[in-house]
Amino acid sequence: MQKLNGESHLAFAKRATNALQDGLIDYEEWGEAVLGENIYSQENTRRCAKFFIQFIQNLENDIIEQIDDVDKLAEIERAKEELIKERKKLQTVNLEAQEYYRSNARSELLVEQIKEAISQLEPIQVKNIVHKKPSEKVAILTIADAHYDSNYQVDGLFGECVNKYDKETFKTRMWNLLAKIEADDFDFDKLKVVSMGDCLEGMIRYTSLQKLKQPVVKSTIEFAEFMANWLVEASGRLGVPVDFAMVPGNHSVLRLLGQKPDFPEENLEYIIYEFIRLRLKDHINICIEPYNDVYFTTVFGQNLVFAHGEYRDLEEFMIYLENLYDITIDACYGAHFHAESSRAIGVGSNGSKRIIRVPSMVGTDPYAKSILKNNRAGAYFAIFSEDGEDLNKIYYLN
Repeated sequence: MQKLNGESHLAFAKRATNALQDGLIDYEEWGEAVLGENIYSQENTRRCAKFFIQFIQNLENDIIEQIDDVDKLAEIERAKEELIKERKKLQTVNLEAQEYYRSNARSELLVEQIKEAISQLEPIQVKNIVHKKPSEKVAILTIADAHYDSNYQVDGLFGECVNKYDKETFKTRMWNLLAKIEADDFDFDKLKVVSMGDCLEGMIRYTSLQKLKQPVVKSTIEFAEFMANWLVEASGRLGVPVDFAMVPGNHSVLRLLGQKPDFPEENLEYIIYEFIRLRLKDHINICIEPYNDVYFTTVFGQNLVFAHGEYRDLEEFMIYLENLYDITIDACYGAHFHAESSRAIGVGSNGSKRIIRVPSMVGTDPYAKSILKNNRAGAYFAIFSEDGEDLNKIYYLN
Protein backbone atom coordinates (compact mmCIF):
# COMPACT_ATOMS: atom_id res chain seq x y z
CA MET A 1 0.00 0.00 0.00
CA GLN A 2 1.11 3.56 -0.74
CA LYS A 3 0.40 6.66 1.30
CA LEU A 4 -1.70 9.21 -0.59
CA ASN A 5 -0.68 12.83 -1.05
CA GLY A 6 -1.85 14.90 1.91
CA GLU A 7 -2.93 11.78 3.83
CA SER A 8 -1.99 11.78 7.51
CA HIS A 9 -0.13 8.79 8.90
CA LEU A 10 -3.09 7.97 11.18
CA ALA A 11 -5.51 8.01 8.20
CA PHE A 12 -3.09 5.84 6.20
CA ALA A 13 -2.72 3.39 9.10
CA LYS A 14 -6.50 3.22 9.42
CA ARG A 15 -6.86 2.55 5.68
CA ALA A 16 -4.22 -0.18 5.87
CA THR A 17 -6.02 -1.73 8.84
CA ASN A 18 -9.30 -1.77 6.90
CA ALA A 19 -7.51 -3.42 3.96
CA LEU A 20 -6.16 -6.07 6.35
CA GLN A 21 -9.64 -6.78 7.70
CA ASP A 22 -11.01 -7.00 4.15
CA GLY A 23 -8.37 -9.54 3.16
CA LEU A 24 -6.69 -7.24 0.62
CA ILE A 25 -3.30 -7.38 2.36
CA ASP A 26 -1.66 -9.77 4.81
CA TYR A 27 -0.11 -9.07 8.23
CA GLU A 28 3.38 -8.61 6.81
CA GLU A 29 2.16 -5.96 4.35
CA TRP A 30 0.17 -4.28 7.15
CA GLY A 31 3.30 -4.09 9.35
CA GLU A 32 5.29 -2.51 6.53
CA ALA A 33 2.51 0.03 5.86
CA VAL A 34 2.05 1.09 9.50
CA LEU A 35 5.72 1.06 10.65
CA GLY A 36 7.55 1.46 7.35
CA GLU A 37 9.18 -1.94 7.85
CA ASN A 38 8.19 -5.35 9.19
CA ILE A 39 10.26 -5.74 12.38
CA TYR A 40 8.20 -8.35 14.24
CA SER A 41 7.41 -12.04 13.72
CA GLN A 42 4.14 -12.89 12.00
CA GLU A 43 2.47 -13.83 15.29
CA ASN A 44 3.58 -10.61 17.02
CA THR A 45 2.50 -8.55 14.03
CA ARG A 46 -0.90 -10.28 14.14
CA ARG A 47 -1.28 -9.37 17.82
CA CYS A 48 -0.27 -5.77 17.09
CA ALA A 49 -2.86 -5.61 14.35
CA LYS A 50 -5.57 -6.88 16.71
CA PHE A 51 -4.54 -4.24 19.23
CA PHE A 52 -4.55 -1.47 16.60
CA ILE A 53 -7.96 -2.52 15.23
CA GLN A 54 -9.45 -2.13 18.70
CA PHE A 55 -7.59 1.17 19.17
CA ILE A 56 -9.07 2.58 15.94
CA GLN A 57 -12.54 1.37 16.96
CA ASN A 58 -12.28 3.06 20.38
CA LEU A 59 -11.00 6.26 18.75
CA GLU A 60 -13.94 6.36 16.36
CA ASN A 61 -16.41 5.70 19.19
CA ASP A 62 -14.86 8.53 21.22
CA ILE A 63 -15.16 10.96 18.30
CA ILE A 64 -18.82 10.03 17.78
CA GLU A 65 -19.63 10.50 21.48
CA GLN A 66 -18.28 14.08 21.31
CA ILE A 67 -20.72 15.12 18.56
CA ASP A 68 -23.68 17.07 19.95
CA ASP A 69 -25.68 17.36 16.71
CA VAL A 70 -28.23 14.51 16.81
CA ASP A 71 -28.89 14.62 13.05
CA LYS A 72 -25.18 14.65 12.30
CA LEU A 73 -24.68 11.73 14.67
CA ALA A 74 -27.47 9.72 13.00
CA GLU A 75 -25.96 10.47 9.59
CA ILE A 76 -22.56 9.23 10.76
CA GLU A 77 -24.10 6.06 12.18
CA ARG A 78 -25.90 5.35 8.86
CA ALA A 79 -22.70 5.96 6.92
CA LYS A 80 -20.85 3.67 9.31
CA GLU A 81 -23.42 0.88 8.82
CA GLU A 82 -23.23 1.22 5.04
CA LEU A 83 -19.44 1.11 5.22
CA ILE A 84 -19.58 -2.05 7.36
CA LYS A 85 -21.98 -3.73 4.87
CA GLU A 86 -19.79 -2.84 1.90
CA ARG A 87 -16.71 -4.12 3.69
CA LYS A 88 -18.52 -7.38 4.56
CA LYS A 89 -19.40 -7.82 0.88
CA LEU A 90 -15.77 -7.23 -0.04
CA GLN A 91 -14.58 -9.69 2.61
CA THR A 92 -17.00 -12.35 1.30
CA VAL A 93 -15.77 -11.87 -2.27
CA ASN A 94 -12.16 -12.08 -1.12
CA LEU A 95 -12.79 -15.26 0.87
CA GLU A 96 -14.50 -16.92 -2.10
CA ALA A 97 -11.68 -15.84 -4.40
CA GLN A 98 -9.06 -17.20 -2.02
CA GLU A 99 -10.93 -20.53 -1.79
CA TYR A 100 -11.11 -20.66 -5.60
CA TYR A 101 -7.37 -20.07 -5.91
CA ARG A 102 -6.63 -22.63 -3.19
CA SER A 103 -8.85 -25.20 -4.91
CA ASN A 104 -7.22 -24.59 -8.28
CA ALA A 105 -3.77 -24.78 -6.73
CA ARG A 106 -4.60 -28.12 -5.07
CA SER A 107 -5.92 -29.52 -8.37
CA GLU A 108 -2.86 -28.33 -10.30
CA LEU A 109 -0.54 -29.73 -7.64
CA LEU A 110 -2.29 -33.10 -7.77
CA VAL A 111 -2.02 -33.24 -11.56
CA GLU A 112 1.67 -32.29 -11.37
CA GLN A 113 2.31 -35.00 -8.78
CA ILE A 114 0.54 -37.60 -10.91
CA LYS A 115 2.49 -36.63 -14.04
CA GLU A 116 5.72 -36.81 -12.05
CA ALA A 117 4.73 -40.22 -10.66
CA ILE A 118 4.01 -41.54 -14.17
CA SER A 119 7.32 -40.19 -15.53
CA GLN A 120 9.23 -42.12 -12.85
CA LEU A 121 7.58 -45.46 -13.67
CA GLU A 122 9.19 -48.07 -15.85
CA PRO A 123 7.48 -48.53 -19.23
CA ILE A 124 4.91 -51.32 -19.31
CA GLN A 125 6.24 -54.24 -21.34
CA VAL A 126 3.97 -54.91 -24.32
CA LYS A 127 3.86 -58.50 -25.53
CA ASN A 128 3.36 -59.43 -29.18
CA ILE A 129 0.03 -61.22 -29.02
CA VAL A 130 -1.40 -63.65 -31.52
CA HIS A 131 -5.07 -62.80 -31.95
CA LYS A 132 -7.63 -65.55 -32.05
CA LYS A 133 -9.47 -66.20 -35.28
CA PRO A 134 -12.26 -63.61 -35.40
CA SER A 135 -15.49 -65.12 -34.15
CA GLU A 136 -17.69 -62.04 -34.53
CA LYS A 137 -18.36 -62.04 -30.80
CA VAL A 138 -17.70 -59.41 -28.12
CA ALA A 139 -17.26 -60.12 -24.42
CA ILE A 140 -18.23 -57.75 -21.62
CA LEU A 141 -16.52 -57.87 -18.20
CA THR A 142 -17.47 -55.62 -15.27
CA ILE A 143 -15.14 -54.71 -12.40
CA ALA A 144 -17.12 -52.99 -9.65
CA ASP A 145 -16.69 -51.84 -6.06
CA ALA A 146 -13.04 -52.78 -5.57
CA HIS A 147 -12.72 -50.43 -2.56
CA TYR A 148 -8.95 -50.63 -2.92
CA ASP A 149 -6.98 -50.49 0.35
CA SER A 150 -10.05 -51.35 2.42
CA ASN A 151 -8.82 -53.66 5.19
CA TYR A 152 -11.14 -55.83 7.27
CA GLN A 153 -12.23 -59.32 8.19
CA VAL A 154 -15.80 -60.55 8.66
CA ASP A 155 -15.99 -63.57 10.96
CA GLY A 156 -18.73 -66.19 11.20
CA LEU A 157 -20.64 -67.66 14.13
CA PHE A 158 -17.90 -70.12 15.00
CA GLY A 159 -14.91 -67.86 14.49
CA GLU A 160 -14.43 -68.85 10.87
CA CYS A 161 -13.48 -66.22 8.30
CA VAL A 162 -16.45 -65.27 6.11
CA ASN A 163 -14.53 -62.69 4.10
CA LYS A 164 -11.11 -61.13 4.54
CA TYR A 165 -10.11 -58.22 2.34
CA ASP A 166 -7.13 -55.98 1.65
CA LYS A 167 -5.37 -54.70 -1.45
CA GLU A 168 -3.42 -57.93 -1.90
CA THR A 169 -6.69 -59.85 -1.81
CA PHE A 170 -8.02 -57.62 -4.56
CA LYS A 171 -4.97 -58.27 -6.72
CA THR A 172 -5.23 -62.02 -6.14
CA ARG A 173 -8.91 -61.96 -7.11
CA MET A 174 -8.13 -60.03 -10.29
CA TRP A 175 -5.48 -62.55 -11.36
CA ASN A 176 -7.81 -65.44 -10.49
CA LEU A 177 -10.54 -63.80 -12.55
CA LEU A 178 -8.26 -63.60 -15.57
CA ALA A 179 -7.21 -67.23 -15.08
CA LYS A 180 -10.86 -68.35 -14.94
CA ILE A 181 -11.74 -66.51 -18.15
CA GLU A 182 -8.67 -67.94 -19.83
CA ALA A 183 -9.53 -71.48 -18.68
CA ASP A 184 -13.09 -71.23 -20.02
CA ASP A 185 -11.61 -70.51 -23.47
CA PHE A 186 -14.76 -68.86 -24.81
CA ASP A 187 -14.73 -67.65 -28.42
CA PHE A 188 -14.77 -63.86 -28.73
CA ASP A 189 -12.70 -61.39 -30.70
CA LYS A 190 -12.85 -58.37 -28.36
CA LEU A 191 -13.12 -57.81 -24.63
CA LYS A 192 -14.78 -54.73 -23.18
CA VAL A 193 -13.74 -54.17 -19.56
CA VAL A 194 -15.94 -51.69 -17.68
CA SER A 195 -14.86 -50.34 -14.29
CA MET A 196 -18.16 -49.43 -12.62
CA GLY A 197 -17.08 -47.18 -9.76
CA ASP A 198 -15.87 -47.23 -6.17
CA CYS A 199 -12.37 -48.34 -7.16
CA LEU A 200 -11.22 -46.80 -3.85
CA GLU A 201 -12.45 -47.00 -0.29
CA GLY A 202 -12.07 -43.21 0.01
CA MET A 203 -13.05 -41.31 3.15
CA ILE A 204 -16.79 -40.74 3.19
CA ARG A 205 -17.45 -41.89 6.76
CA TYR A 206 -15.42 -42.35 9.96
CA THR A 207 -15.42 -46.14 9.60
CA SER A 208 -13.31 -45.63 6.47
CA LEU A 209 -10.41 -44.55 8.72
CA GLN A 210 -10.50 -47.95 10.41
CA LYS A 211 -10.11 -49.68 7.02
CA LEU A 212 -7.42 -47.56 5.37
CA LYS A 213 -3.72 -48.36 5.73
CA GLN A 214 -2.28 -45.58 3.55
CA PRO A 215 -3.22 -42.17 2.07
CA VAL A 216 -6.01 -42.24 -0.50
CA VAL A 217 -3.88 -40.50 -3.16
CA LYS A 218 -1.24 -43.23 -2.86
CA SER A 219 -3.94 -45.88 -3.23
CA THR A 220 -5.18 -44.04 -6.34
CA ILE A 221 -1.78 -44.32 -8.03
CA GLU A 222 -1.28 -47.94 -6.94
CA PHE A 223 -4.69 -49.03 -8.19
CA ALA A 224 -4.26 -47.27 -11.54
CA GLU A 225 -0.83 -48.82 -12.11
CA PHE A 226 -2.11 -52.29 -11.24
CA MET A 227 -5.08 -51.98 -13.61
CA ALA A 228 -2.87 -50.73 -16.45
CA ASN A 229 -0.65 -53.80 -16.10
CA TRP A 230 -3.67 -56.11 -15.71
CA LEU A 231 -5.25 -54.85 -18.94
CA VAL A 232 -2.01 -55.46 -20.85
CA GLU A 233 -1.76 -58.96 -19.40
CA ALA A 234 -5.43 -59.69 -20.18
CA SER A 235 -4.99 -58.67 -23.81
CA GLY A 236 -1.89 -60.85 -24.11
CA ARG A 237 -3.22 -63.97 -22.38
CA LEU A 238 -6.67 -63.91 -23.98
CA GLY A 239 -5.30 -63.01 -27.40
CA VAL A 240 -7.82 -60.22 -28.07
CA PRO A 241 -7.84 -56.43 -28.14
CA VAL A 242 -9.31 -54.77 -25.06
CA ASP A 243 -11.57 -51.72 -24.75
CA PHE A 244 -11.48 -50.15 -21.28
CA ALA A 245 -14.12 -47.79 -19.88
CA MET A 246 -14.65 -46.18 -16.47
CA VAL A 247 -17.54 -44.54 -14.67
CA PRO A 248 -17.22 -42.76 -11.29
CA GLY A 249 -18.51 -44.02 -7.96
CA ASN A 250 -19.47 -42.29 -4.73
CA HIS A 251 -16.60 -43.44 -2.49
CA SER A 252 -14.00 -41.70 -4.66
CA VAL A 253 -15.63 -38.25 -4.67
CA LEU A 254 -13.24 -35.65 -3.25
CA ARG A 255 -14.61 -34.71 0.17
CA LEU A 256 -13.68 -34.72 3.82
CA LEU A 257 -15.18 -37.02 6.42
CA GLY A 258 -18.90 -36.41 6.79
CA GLN A 259 -18.89 -33.69 4.16
CA LYS A 260 -21.62 -33.80 1.53
CA PRO A 261 -20.43 -34.49 -2.05
CA ASP A 262 -20.99 -30.92 -3.24
CA PHE A 263 -19.01 -31.52 -6.46
CA PRO A 264 -19.48 -35.20 -7.46
CA GLU A 265 -17.64 -34.56 -10.74
CA GLU A 266 -14.48 -33.95 -8.67
CA ASN A 267 -13.73 -37.64 -8.50
CA LEU A 268 -10.49 -39.55 -8.00
CA GLU A 269 -11.69 -42.14 -10.50
CA TYR A 270 -11.01 -39.59 -13.23
CA ILE A 271 -7.41 -39.49 -11.98
CA ILE A 272 -7.28 -43.29 -12.26
CA TYR A 273 -8.74 -43.09 -15.75
CA GLU A 274 -6.27 -40.42 -16.86
CA PHE A 275 -3.34 -42.33 -15.36
CA ILE A 276 -4.31 -45.50 -17.24
CA ARG A 277 -4.90 -43.55 -20.45
CA LEU A 278 -1.45 -41.96 -20.28
CA ARG A 279 0.25 -45.24 -19.40
CA LEU A 280 -1.37 -47.14 -22.27
CA LYS A 281 -1.70 -44.42 -24.91
CA ASP A 282 0.85 -46.14 -27.17
CA HIS A 283 -0.50 -49.66 -26.69
CA ILE A 284 -1.99 -50.77 -30.01
CA ASN A 285 -4.07 -53.58 -28.46
CA ILE A 286 -5.88 -51.47 -25.86
CA CYS A 287 -8.42 -48.71 -26.49
CA ILE A 288 -9.31 -46.37 -23.62
CA GLU A 289 -12.89 -45.17 -24.05
CA PRO A 290 -13.87 -41.56 -23.20
CA TYR A 291 -14.62 -40.88 -19.53
CA ASN A 292 -18.17 -39.97 -18.52
CA ASP A 293 -20.63 -40.35 -15.64
CA VAL A 294 -22.18 -43.28 -17.55
CA TYR A 295 -20.70 -45.50 -20.24
CA PHE A 296 -22.86 -46.08 -23.33
CA THR A 297 -21.91 -48.58 -26.00
CA THR A 298 -23.61 -50.51 -28.80
CA VAL A 299 -22.72 -54.18 -29.28
CA PHE A 300 -24.28 -55.91 -32.31
CA GLY A 301 -27.20 -53.49 -32.24
CA GLN A 302 -27.71 -53.82 -28.46
CA ASN A 303 -27.60 -50.48 -26.64
CA LEU A 304 -25.91 -51.01 -23.28
CA VAL A 305 -25.41 -48.46 -20.53
CA PHE A 306 -23.21 -48.82 -17.43
CA ALA A 307 -23.38 -46.66 -14.28
CA HIS A 308 -22.28 -46.98 -10.68
CA GLY A 309 -25.96 -47.18 -9.81
CA GLU A 310 -26.57 -45.52 -6.45
CA TYR A 311 -30.26 -45.51 -7.40
CA ARG A 312 -32.26 -48.26 -5.76
CA ASP A 313 -34.57 -48.47 -8.78
CA LEU A 314 -32.40 -49.14 -11.84
CA GLU A 315 -35.45 -49.35 -14.08
CA GLU A 316 -36.42 -45.78 -13.22
CA PHE A 317 -32.84 -44.67 -13.90
CA MET A 318 -32.86 -46.48 -17.24
CA ILE A 319 -36.11 -44.77 -18.29
CA TYR A 320 -34.64 -41.42 -17.22
CA LEU A 321 -31.60 -41.94 -19.47
CA GLU A 322 -33.81 -42.97 -22.39
CA ASN A 323 -35.87 -39.80 -22.03
CA LEU A 324 -32.86 -37.56 -21.41
CA TYR A 325 -30.84 -38.72 -24.42
CA ASP A 326 -33.74 -39.85 -26.65
CA ILE A 327 -32.35 -43.36 -27.06
CA THR A 328 -33.52 -46.92 -26.51
CA ILE A 329 -31.56 -48.92 -23.95
CA ASP A 330 -31.58 -52.72 -24.12
CA ALA A 331 -29.68 -53.31 -20.88
CA CYS A 332 -28.75 -51.10 -17.94
CA TYR A 333 -25.94 -52.26 -15.63
CA GLY A 334 -25.47 -50.95 -12.10
CA ALA A 335 -23.23 -51.78 -9.13
CA HIS A 336 -23.04 -50.06 -5.71
CA PHE A 337 -25.14 -52.52 -3.66
CA HIS A 338 -22.51 -55.31 -3.75
CA ALA A 339 -25.17 -57.81 -4.84
CA GLU A 340 -25.96 -59.40 -8.17
CA SER A 341 -29.42 -59.63 -9.74
CA SER A 342 -31.04 -59.55 -13.17
CA ARG A 343 -34.57 -58.75 -14.22
CA ALA A 344 -36.38 -58.52 -17.56
CA ILE A 345 -38.50 -55.38 -17.87
CA GLY A 346 -39.79 -55.47 -21.44
CA VAL A 347 -39.15 -56.32 -25.06
CA GLY A 348 -35.81 -55.17 -26.49
CA SER A 349 -34.42 -54.98 -30.00
CA ASN A 350 -33.10 -58.54 -29.68
CA GLY A 351 -34.44 -60.33 -26.63
CA SER A 352 -35.66 -58.77 -23.39
CA LYS A 353 -34.77 -55.36 -22.03
CA ARG A 354 -33.00 -55.99 -18.75
CA ILE A 355 -31.60 -54.32 -15.67
CA ILE A 356 -28.55 -56.03 -14.17
CA ARG A 357 -26.91 -55.50 -10.80
CA VAL A 358 -23.33 -56.70 -10.98
CA PRO A 359 -21.46 -58.13 -7.97
CA SER A 360 -18.61 -56.41 -6.16
CA MET A 361 -14.93 -57.28 -6.06
CA VAL A 362 -14.92 -56.67 -2.32
CA GLY A 363 -17.77 -58.98 -1.25
CA THR A 364 -19.37 -58.82 2.18
CA ASP A 365 -17.93 -56.06 4.36
CA PRO A 366 -18.81 -54.70 7.81
CA TYR A 367 -21.16 -52.10 6.31
CA ALA A 368 -23.03 -54.73 4.28
CA LYS A 369 -23.33 -56.83 7.43
CA SER A 370 -24.78 -53.86 9.33
CA ILE A 371 -27.60 -53.52 6.77
CA LEU A 372 -28.19 -57.30 6.59
CA LYS A 373 -26.71 -57.78 3.10
CA ASN A 374 -24.46 -60.71 2.22
CA ASN A 375 -23.03 -61.59 -1.18
CA ARG A 376 -19.92 -63.22 -2.54
CA ALA A 377 -17.26 -61.26 -4.39
CA GLY A 378 -17.45 -61.64 -8.14
CA ALA A 379 -17.44 -60.16 -11.63
CA TYR A 380 -20.13 -60.22 -14.31
CA PHE A 381 -19.18 -61.61 -17.73
CA ALA A 382 -21.25 -61.85 -20.91
CA ILE A 383 -20.73 -62.61 -24.62
CA PHE A 384 -22.69 -60.94 -27.41
CA SER A 385 -23.13 -61.90 -31.04
CA GLU A 386 -25.56 -61.04 -33.82
CA ASP A 387 -28.15 -63.12 -31.95
CA GLY A 388 -27.88 -60.90 -28.89
CA GLU A 389 -26.46 -62.08 -25.59
CA ASP A 390 -25.24 -65.65 -26.10
CA LEU A 391 -24.29 -66.28 -22.47
CA ASN A 392 -23.62 -64.62 -19.16
CA LYS A 393 -22.06 -65.83 -15.96
CA ILE A 394 -20.69 -64.58 -12.69
CA TYR A 395 -17.14 -65.45 -11.78
CA TYR A 396 -17.20 -65.89 -8.02
CA LEU A 397 -13.90 -64.89 -6.44
CA ASN A 398 -14.14 -65.84 -2.75
